[in-house]
Amino acid sequence: MTTPVLRLISDHLDRHASGRPATEFLVDGELRLSYADTKRRVDRLAAAMVGHGIARGDRVAYYGNPSAAWWIHFLATTSVGAIWLGLNPKYTPAELDHVVGDAEPSWLFSASVVDGAPALPRLEEIRADHPGIAAPVLLDDDQLDLWCGAAAPVSADDLAARRADVDTMDPAFLVYTSGSTGRPKGALITHRGSNLCNAIAVDRKHLADRRMINNLPVNHVGAIGDISGRVMTGGGTLFFHERFDPARMLQTIEAERLDTVGGVPTMLQLVADHPDFETTDLSSIELIAWGGAAMPAELLVRWQEATGAPFCTMGYGMTEMTGGITYAGLTDSVELLCTTIGLPDDRQEIRVWHPDGRVAEVGEPGEIQTRGDFLMAGYWRNPEATAAAIPPDGWLRTGDLGVLRPDGYYQIVGRLSEMYKSGGYNVYPREVELALEEHPEVAMAAVVSVPDPTYQEVGVAYVMGTSGLAVDELRAFAAERLANYKVPKRIEVLDELPMLPIGKVDKAGLRVRAAD
Repeated sequence: MTTPVLRLISDHLDRHASGRPATEFLVDGELRLSYADTKRRVDRLAAAMVGHGIARGDRVAYYGNPSAAWWIHFLATTSVGAIWLGLNPKYTPAELDHVVGDAEPSWLFSASVVDGAPALPRLEEIRADHPGIAAPVLLDDDQLDLWCGAAAPVSADDLAARRADVDTMDPAFLVYTSGSTGRPKGALITHRGSNLCNAIAVDRKHLADRRMINNLPVNHVGAIGDISGRVMTGGGTLFFHERFDPARMLQTIEAERLDTVGGVPTMLQLVADHPDFETTDLSSIELIAWGGAAMPAELLVRWQEATGAPFCTMGYGMTEMTGGITYAGLTDSVELLCTTIGLPDDRQEIRVWHPDGRVAEVGEPGEIQTRGDFLMAGYWRNPEATAAAIPPDGWLRTGDLGVLRPDGYYQIVGRLSEMYKSGGYNVYPREVELALEEHPEVAMAAVVSVPDPTYQEVGVAYVMGTSGLAVDELRAFAAERLANYKVPKRIEVLDELPMLPIGKVDKAGLRVRAAD
């Protein structure tokens, strides 16, 4: 059965509320809501938004962590044509000021308590710095009752008419990129793009009826699409954790008999390293999914031995392409899962573009590019950046260097911005990292470059491995697998690699360390 690609993101809630109303959908602590329960709450909040004058295209912000209230707010906001914006409580004041100042939301919503502290003081600080925002709205039951009761009446027919005016290509939500090449830019993600990517993922990765935890930051496309959107599209059940906690994840898996575990490899590593991992009943797990970074083979095998479950990637992708465009897993070997990004789907165009201005040959490196109506609508109020990312030909420039293998699988070999020249040869850090990660005592590797008076640039490798790992042995190991100009000139063994909040290695920080 092919999952339908519906008009609006919230249409999947309506579909399941009609077809399977009693099925449990949102679990948040003691709160347990069915699809029918959730739809009633979404419709009530959406009608109040219309009654308070929130217009199509208005930006509406949510400050907080993953919760049932968050997902209800997201669905209500997007269903009436407003553009939803997530504000991460871990934002620094400068980051928060930039995102709010750039997006200019007209309304700000939150739970009354965030990260164990009252949210209202920080919400008032945000409003003081950005006076265009209306008084903050707290989504706790009593406060929400007052706000909904103060709205102008909106009938069910009027709400349906408002939703009918929303186009599938309208922006549904705004996600600010990490800003590794400058200040964060807001990517406008459409209803169509989100629904298409979610439907493909449900079909390709057998995600129907899944029971899964969402503990990713609400401002991240992974929390919205990869977990909540896909579980909802597949008619499954979402369990919310306010933040990532390995012990709580293990407890929930056992107590709720979850069948799917997902996250970035770092999260799966920390769960596997927790003292309770060996004693937790993981027999209910039927699928383990990851995204955001490559999975070390040793970690994959460890989870496989503990659960017996198949694996899949969440899909190679980036914020600007809404979701994944290649898919690996279920029946793929450990080698394919750890060294490739999988196979494409016929509904999404992909190519490897050679610097000479042509499609690269099989095995020839080039930039991975993709095209289709699943791409972002553009960067918010930034036409220059939009044109640079998606020129008139419609092909999104990902900045990722990849190759098409003879078996049809795609492989990432580095970033255009990370590639360096050593002795006149191109070196792709990801290729070197993969070679180092083949060593049985290396859990993860990260390679950066530093200037060199003789070779122009040389590589510096940071590896997370066992305490007894010998650098000379590791260098010899790499030399057996790589040309001499690719072997890092310096290797350091660390207990942990520095990570960004989204679970990726902090290569900018490593470059500073390497230079020092």
